[in-house]
Amino acid sequence: MGNNFSKKFIASLMLTMFVGSNILMTSLAMENERPELRSNESNGEYSLQLKGDVSYIKTTTPISISLRDSDVKQVLRMFADKAGLNIVFHKSVDGEVTLDLVDVPLDKAFDMVLGITGLNYVVDDGTIIVAKADAKDFNMAKQDMTLIPVKYVSASTLAEFLNKNIYAMQKPGLSGTDIVTVNPSTNELIVFGSKNDVAIAKKIVDKFDKKPQTTTFKVNHTTPAEMATMICDMLLPSTGGASGGDGGSSGGSSSSGSDKGSSTGGAAGIVTGFAADGGDGGGDGGGSAITLNAGTVACTQDGKAGGSMASLGLQNLTVAYYSQLGTISVVGGSEQQIEMIRDFIKHTDKKQPQAYLEVAVIELNESGSKTLQNNWTFLSKAFSASFDGESTKTDPLHPVFFKGNSYEVWDVSGEEPKLINTLTKFNGPMTISYAINYLVRNSKGRVVSNPKILITNGEEATIEVTKDYIESTESEMTAYTGGTMVTRTYNIESDAGITMTLSAFISPDGYVTLNIKPEYKTILEQVPAQDSAGKYIAATLLSNRNLDLKNIRIKDGETLVIAGLINEEEQKTIGKVPALGDIPGIGALFRSTTSTKVKNEMVIMLTPKIITDTEDAVGNTETL
Repeated sequence: MGNNFSKKFIASLMLTMFVGSNILMTSLAMENERPELRSNESNGEYSLQLKGDVSYIKTTTPISISLRDSDVKQVLRMFADKAGLNIVFHKSVDGEVTLDLVDVPLDKAFDMVLGITGLNYVVDDGTIIVAKADAKDFNMAKQDMTLIPVKYVSASTLAEFLNKNIYAMQKPGLSGTDIVTVNPSTNELIVFGSKNDVAIAKKIVDKFDKKPQTTTFKVNHTTPAEMATMICDMLLPSTGGASGGDGGSSGGSSSSGSDKGSSTGGAAGIVTGFAADGGDGGGDGGGSAITLNAGTVACTQDGKAGGSMASLGLQNLTVAYYSQLGTISVVGGSEQQIEMIRDFIKHTDKKQPQAYLEVAVIELNESGSKTLQNNWTFLSKAFSASFDGESTKTDPLHPVFFKGNSYEVWDVSGEEPKLINTLTKFNGPMTISYAINYLVRNSKGRVVSNPKILITNGEEATIEVTKDYIESTESEMTAYTGGTMVTRTYNIESDAGITMTLSAFISPDGYVTLNIKPEYKTILEQVPAQDSAGKYIAATLLSNRNLDLKNIRIKDGETLVIAGLINEEEQKTIGKVPALGDIPGIGALFRSTTSTKVKNEMVIMLTPKIITDTEDAVGNTETL
């Protein structure tokens, strides 16, 4: 008998423990089914349940219900009665609902019915007030006024986001109209709504009211303007254009002006040193103001969202640069974007290879002339003549007199006439004289220009060894009472000489590839002119020798010689006595010959020497 009692007691105890464990498991399961306003953040994701909190329904017992075409009011009354709450219906509440629910928490079932029937609700002292979400004669929103402070961002942008994206969705338990405005003097949100409305607004503020992150990067071998342009064009291609220009307020980004360094039309080249991206700052009195650490906004990421949803107009990712500080500042952005920009700067802000280039430009001049002159003179009382190798003429002191014996030559340009000479007949015996002049002349010259420059990879360098000259002259004559005044304007140019443009690519394998464009201009002739004020240079004619060479490859330390730019001229002049100079044989005695030959050659020698600097060399290939 006692043994049977013990067995029954143990069985009862085990049954009690089994039932208790089931109840506990059911309770835990219902707690897990309860809706959450805010879920945990994981992997940067954030979830916010956009509906009212119905957790005021305290019962945790799941319900199972099956209804067909039941009046929605009766269904909600049944739910409220089971939850121990009062319920009030607005006249707009109507419709039917069909349910088949098994083991669903009461608050979840309540929420489902409201959602599928387009109803909304508010809670007032334990009483549920239900109405159509779009009921025009019932305003369930403006019940209380709550102030929510906003610390870092604009309260107006948060208010617009809440009104247009959350409350306008007419979710159960939330107001279905604009209920948020702002106090701009204190940057506060003013919420006219229920506790659920305020709870949602606070969670939005907690999520987005964050201090904007500012990250500053130092660039050493690239100009900040070029690096910022590459970041905008290559890493953030959907960004908007620059809105600022240098010359803005000290230490900040200017909101007006022109963007000098960022040409967003493609990635810029990399140079050594910092660009002086200076702008005019408007100072008092019209003078140029001094700007310290003036920044320029290179680009701002477009924060506009597509569709009918309102974007959250907070601080967009902005890239700015400070030329004088040599820095780039990034405001906003995710950790991954900042890390991406950091890696990009690390792998592109490198020392550029440089080369020491020695240039020698040599002009070789060689000229020669050969002169053979036959000079004849014939003097008699009746006739005189002479041939000087260029012309045949009578003796100027003893001209031919057809009548008379002499006459005087006077200078009448002065105040008093002045006797210059007396021309008479030749009174001596007949005289015939002959003289020969043979001259050979040779000359050689060498003009050397030997500039030495430092060239940077990918950059253009220019060498100019030139002089000024008068290109043309403009004369203007002005008449006045006492005579005429001449005013001359001289147009001066400065490109007579050697100009050479070089672009270099320095390869890590020890070669330098050059684009070379030498121009050599020399003064060929100056055209004279004369007016009432005297002689002047009307124009200057130049002789040009130009080359345009592409992709010339030179090994480090070797010399490239460019020669063959030869200019050669030869002239021959013959003067003779008419008739006598054409007689075969003896006609050579009555002819004079002058031969001139001029030869110029320009030689260019280029010797690059690569400057070795392995630290941060671009030649070290790195993969992003």
